[in-house]
Amino acid sequence: MNNSSCSSVDEPPDVAGLRHLTYAIIMPVILAFGMLFNTFSLVAAARSNLNSIALSYLFAIILSNLSLMILAVPWLMHRASQSDQCYSHATAFYHANIEPILLNWLATFSTYVLLCMSIERFVSVIQPSLFHRIHVLSRAVLALATSLCMCLIFHLPTYLKWSITCPDCWSVTIEKDVTSTTLWWIYIYTSQTMARFAPCAALVLLNIITIFKYRRIINKRSRMTTNAVSASQTNTPSNSTNNLSIVKKKIVLSASSQDEKRQLKLLSGLVCLVAVCIVPAGVAALLPHPDGNEHYVFGFVVEALELFHHSVISLVICMCNNDIHRRVRKMITCNSVSF
Repeated sequence: MNNSSCSSVDEPPDVAGLRHLTYAIIMPVILAFGMLFNTFSLVAAARSNLNSIALSYLFAIILSNLSLMILAVPWLMHRASQSDQCYSHATAFYHANIEPILLNWLATFSTYVLLCMSIERFVSVIQPSLFHRIHVLSRAVLALATSLCMCLIFHLPTYLKWSITCPDCWSVTIEKDVTSTTLWWIYIYTSQTMARFAPCAALVLLNIITIFKYRRIINKRSRMTTNAVSASQTNTPSNSTNNLSIVKKKIVLSASSQDEKRQLKLLSGLVCLVAVCIVPAGVAALLPHPDGNEHYVFGFVVEALELFHHSVISLVICMCNNDIHRRVRKMITCNSVSF
């Protein structure tokens, strides 16, 4: 949430309508679905059979995204308002000095939790023997606490970007004396590299390697199992009991193959979400204050994409887990009253 496209007194008139459409209509719809998806994911995760380590990561990313959705409500109201909107001193101070830190902190923390989960998934596929040594609760808690502190440090200086003025009433404006300095741009490039570019590059790389390695493992396992079933079918005398056993094995293999293919598709979707939604937000933060319509439009689009990412990513991660996926299907189809 860069506030890179914040309205100002020099905003082109023909951009005002697009800003209203984005922040008053499109993004509230995304926000509503985001609250629904994250709440749904929280309930599904709470009733799953995952171990405490996986749950700690899952709860961290869901709660950070859900908190982001809640805090985005006043942010959207502020962004949809006119540039000369009057506020009380407390509200103006919140929008200028507290809100940017909180929103960017939660968004970056969500990305780092996703990175921690991707590292564990990568190790479990590439080095299974090492996975059991790093997959412990103390390491997970330490990783989450470190990420939480680091993400806060990344964004603390953003309170310098905005100032509140009171010619007739309290309003929020960009502090151009700060944002035009070389030191500020050094901070912007450094913070965006640490908050968006570096973790996103690591996420994409780790998940792509995991996908290809996992696909090779699935294909190898499928060939071995198919050969074993074919051998048993050839060597076993034909009767109704044996035929039934072979049919059951094929059904189990088919279901397992479908689950694994679904996981690969979801991992591929996760890579696309990160690349399409998070990286452009970092690029937008590096742009100077817009002097033309293209910067405004780009700012609107990337903020909508970033909000969309945090709205759906928790549900995508939950669907990667077979236990949660089965429980969600039962709940949606009303096949289990106890969920």
